Order: sequence, then C-alpha cells, then structure tokens
Amino acid sequence: SIAGQDYAGKLRVIVVDDGSANRDLLGPVHKIYASDPRFRIILMAKNVGKRKAQIAAIRSSSGDLVLNVDSDTILAVDVVTKLVSKMQDPDVGAAMGQLVASNRNQTW
Repeated sequence: SIAGQDYAGKLRVIVVDDGSANRDLLGPVHKIYASDPRFRIILMAKNVGKRKAQIAAIRSSSGDLVLNVDSDTILAVDVVTKLVSKMQDPDVGAAMGQLVASNRNQTW
C-alpha cells in the first residue's frame, strides 16, 4: 500500500525486517522492492523489538517527515498526501491517520 501512494513528493521507504523467523519466505518480497529506488531494506541480525527497529529506520532516514507504519497496515492511497498537507501548518508537530481494523466485525 505504501508503494501505491498517490503522493507527488519524494517518497523514501525504509523497511526494517526485525529478524523474521520466516526470512526465507520473505526473500522474494525483499527482492521485488530492492529494485525500487524508493525502498531501502534493513535486515536486522536478530529480533530486538519494535522500538529498536523503529530507531534503526529513523536513524537511516533523511527526510523532513517520518511516517511509521506496521507491516500489517494497509494505507489508503491518499494517506501520505493528507498527512503531509497537515504538517504544512507550523503549529502542527505531529499528525495521525484514523486506524480501522479490517477484521473488526470478525473478532473481539
């Protein structure tokens, strides 16, 4: 869903694989996005937790804005555009989208 964003600005995506136990299965996915210049993949040697994975991504970033998204999140195509537009206001220090569980009617 990040690859399909309609954002007109420069988009750089840092994917952090935090020591996935199924990394062999993810290899084809990594390969697809490795050829996309917008993407950079960081393969952590072992699972160190979500916060340290986020820190690794932030330290590797160089943009003006950082958007944090979990791997199981599906974004609407205009999310980045809308969040960036909110950040144009100097009084706004952070913006967040509305999160809706896709299986909210199927589970507690």
